[in-house]
Amino acid sequence: MEDFTKHKTQIEKEVVERVATGIEKGDLKEEDLPLIGRFVLEKLDLARNQGELVSFLSELSARWPIFLTIEKIEEGSLTIAEESEVANGVLTLLKHGKIDDALSLAKNQTK
Repeated sequence: MEDFTKHKTQIEKEVVERVATGIEKGDLKEEDLPLIGRFVLEKLDLARNQGELVSFLSELSARWPIFLTIEKIEEGSLTIAEESEVANGVLTLLKHGKIDDALSLAKNQTK
């Protein structure tokens, strides 16, 4: 859980950096800042896992597309984590001689 808390803090920093860049480049308006701040403060702390963090970023980038890159990076990280978890599950099943279950799990992942 501590790692996830650190990760959320990193995401928060990335959001702040995007805000600063958006202001400098004129991609964000000054009146957007309180809305973004309120949204991030209210919603980010509610995320308890990476899936919920991706949902938060999806909602954030739907309102302010400047955050889309952060969302896409997190989606990719989530996909990699899920694939790794499935691969470990397949290997564990194989280790215990459950070949059919391992094949089934692997096939379901590739659908």
